[in-house]
Amino acid sequence: MQSQNQSQQTGTRNETYNVIAILYHALQGAENCQIYLKDAQDGQAREFFQQALQSQRQLADRGKEILQQVLQNDTGGSSAFGWGQSQSQSGSTGQSQSSFASQNAGQTSGGNF
Repeated sequence: MQSQNQSQQTGTRNETYNVIAILYHALQGAENCQIYLKDAQDGQAREFFQQALQSQRQLADRGKEILQQVLQNDTGGSSAFGWGQSQSQSGSTGQSQSSFASQNAGQTSGGNF
């Protein structure tokens, strides 16, 4: 039930959201391991932090691969943002994006959230 609500709230498929969450936490873990590694003075602790750092980086790399596949499946191989489209297709898309940006440029500074 919660996963269905999550998809409705974010507009993102649960599988995509979950992969992004795991990728985020793996990158956070790698960053933390680097900090802990700098602080470590004991050889055994340093070795542990180095192993943990390597594991987190491997997990993040795998998460990036999976995210790319999940996003391609979501969009049928094309980007929802128009990335990777040919020039002839992106000409009109670029124009509509520019007009959207100019229409909404003043809305964020209004303070009504």
